[in-house]
Amino acid sequence: MGIDEVSRTWTRLGEEDPLWAVLTDTDKAGGRWREEDFLATGAEEIAAVLARLTELGLDPGRGRALDFGCGAGRLSHGLAQAGFGDVLGLDISPTMLAAARRTVTASACRFEQVVGADLAGVATDSVDLVYSCRVLQHMPPSLAHGYAREFHRVVRPGGVVVFQVPTAPARTPAGLALRLLPNRVAVRLRRGMEMHGTPEREVRALVQRSGARVVTADPDTSAGDRWQSRLYVTTPG
Repeated sequence: MGIDEVSRTWTRLGEEDPLWAVLTDTDKAGGRWREEDFLATGAEEIAAVLARLTELGLDPGRGRALDFGCGAGRLSHGLAQAGFGDVLGLDISPTMLAAARRTVTASACRFEQVVGADLAGVATDSVDLVYSCRVLQHMPPSLAHGYAREFHRVVRPGGVVVFQVPTAPARTPAGLALRLLPNRVAVRLRRGMEMHGTPEREVRALVQRSGARVVTADPDTSAGDRWQSRLYVTTPG
């Protein structure tokens, strides 16, 4: 799967049920997410992330935030609610971006399409906080790793990058079932969503090669009960 196929999949999902595709609560499929409830989850998630950064002694500026894989704008809204004055939501799917523009009314937010395997439209050292969750897991590792390197290019000195990546199928009955299930069947059950993991040691090495350091790799549940996952907090230098 390359970037074009990833884009096609998420463009279709953005047409069919964008809010559910972003946050796959089984009770909300079929257009049953209420926009205000959907956006509230983003505000809660960003508040929790910023509280964790405070615990770690990190205080990125509130100037510019980058929400990579913004989907329908759930987290972009949350970043604006948290006081970021300029929130850039990036996504490869035009239908998801259309949903974001319909759903998010915060004046601080703007939404743009990613058309390549990099973030060429974002200047080096220009972002205070990069956040990406439930995104890189849906891309082939080579593509996801390239974007992760770009996160560390665009973050400014003193800024923070926070991103989530699964490490491996979980050592649970659900994770074992995933290991035994043919990939084509698993993808069909997820309505075309691919799932990929990267071992933690490889992510740490990638961050180091990008000229940054891992502050913490917190256990994370964003990938669901079938996967082990980490939420990485990194800083330049």
